[in-house]
Amino acid sequence: MAQVHIIRHNPGAVFCNPCEVIQVDDDGKITRLIEPSGNVGTQYPNNIGAEWFGTIENLTKGLSTCNAHWSDVYKTDVMWTTPSDDRDECDQFKNDFNAIYGAMINSATGGPMRSNRMARFTNQEGFPDPAALFEVQIKAAQGDVEIGSGKLDFGSWVDHQPSGASVSHKKGEEWVHTLGPDVGKEMEFVLEEQYAKGFAEQGIDFRKQTVWMEILVAVDDSPEQTWARIEATRKAFENYFGDDRPAGLIYPVSRIPNLDGVVEPQPRVVSGDVEIQRSGNLEHGFSTWTSIKHGGITEAMVSAVAGNDAASILDSVDERVKQAGGEGLKANGIFNNAYIAAGPDSKANRDSLTAFNPSFSKWYEGTVPSARTAQYVGGIQQEEFAYGISNRAIFI
Repeated sequence: MAQVHIIRHNPGAVFCNPCEVIQVDDDGKITRLIEPSGNVGTQYPNNIGAEWFGTIENLTKGLSTCNAHWSDVYKTDVMWTTPSDDRDECDQFKNDFNAIYGAMINSATGGPMRSNRMARFTNQEGFPDPAALFEVQIKAAQGDVEIGSGKLDFGSWVDHQPSGASVSHKKGEEWVHTLGPDVGKEMEFVLEEQYAKGFAEQGIDFRKQTVWMEILVAVDDSPEQTWARIEATRKAFENYFGDDRPAGLIYPVSRIPNLDGVVEPQPRVVSGDVEIQRSGNLEHGFSTWTSIKHGGITEAMVSAVAGNDAASILDSVDERVKQAGGEGLKANGIFNNAYIAAGPDSKANRDSLTAFNPSFSKWYEGTVPSARTAQYVGGIQQEEFAYGISNRAIFI
């Protein structure tokens, strides 16, 4: 009989760090999923190299708590604080980070990573720690699973979590980094050319088997078009997936690594002996939740719920975990992603976080919160909302 054991290490007021999930499926296969909370390296000087070393050091502590290693990491999410609205400064920041990214991991950990990666410039406000140049979130897996090339192969089923992709592609001998001003066509191109065709070659129906989608829309080159771009991207997403829309979220970021592009989606796709269930309800263009069932174990992915009060948002997330068959967020939740809408007033942005966290903590009072990362972004799901929270939960 399947079992799920969630261990929330080092509990704090707003998150644990890390979260460990031990899964035993109906066939007796055992896997361990390890997720440190988002980490920064601000214990070291405020430069890219020092903070990346510190971030590696802090993430290593989370992995070590669960006796895991960097070679077990299968997914890395890199969130850069936007240095300015100047494209060239962003380009230099990106190049400086990329120049040390792999080399420092090799030096600090003793080996290369097998992880995919997604990166973006989030917002000039940055993160809860105002000194942070970036925040990094990782996921690791051990046991009866093979990882690599953006996949977790559990034998009977495969969890595909590819890197984020933009319109950047090679046409003949030339690289193309933009398709022009139509962001809807840009989204369609990425979904079909960068993802669907590759999955089709593996016998996988991208439209039917995508369970999660995170969509970044870059806006700093034209801030006045922010929500028009988001709506055009959302519409292209809705048209592409139709009734089979995955759970997920869409939000504005300063820029994506392809600085001439606007849209970068990142999907999660499953194949093999795994059952997909969708909520049947749509909100902000996404299924409110999607679950996958394999070997007696269910994982529910709850789309970002947007609102103006953390506790009310968590109530909605909790209800959606229950709708997916779980006991609730406090019992089954393993990771929360929090999004704080940021405007031009830095003090107001910081004050907003100080209102969000107490409400968040009070909701979890008497229990241990899930692991978490938090970031300032230009908005979440729709223009009018101050906050958003998405969640993953696992149960039998």
